[in-house]
Amino acid sequence: MRFIYIILFVFILSSNTTAQEKQILDTTLVRNVDVMPAFPGGFSAWQSFLSHNIDLSEAALAMDSTEYAQYGSRQNAILEFTVCQDGEVCDVIVVNSGKISPLFEEEALRVMKKSPKWQPGIKNNTAVRTRFRQTLTAVL
Repeated sequence: MRFIYIILFVFILSSNTTAQEKQILDTTLVRNVDVMPAFPGGFSAWQSFLSHNIDLSEAALAMDSTEYAQYGSRQNAILEFTVCQDGEVCDVIVVNSGKISPLFEEEALRVMKKSPKWQPGIKNNTAVRTRFRQTLTAVL
């Protein structure tokens, strides 16, 4: 009887460890993937998402002659972010922060954080966390 209790105890202990291990997410970034992350629906869906969600009116109205000379009317925000295994977008940064107007940078970050889930990067037929770069262009 004591033998059965020992086996039962070991079984419960090992199943609890397995459950805890499954809850830990893989935070490793995979840079060399077989399939790059993609916005669901492709490029046209991405453009549609941007046109329905980005509001550049405040950034355009705030442009004075100094900002126009410093940043220009056509600006490219280079965004870098992580696409997780489940497609969630996180850790969004603007790589060229000092080269675009602060209001455009703020709006680009806001819209990117509002993005729906992406199709994740794939490595060896498994979804992986991947760093991705995306450029947003604005004419202010």
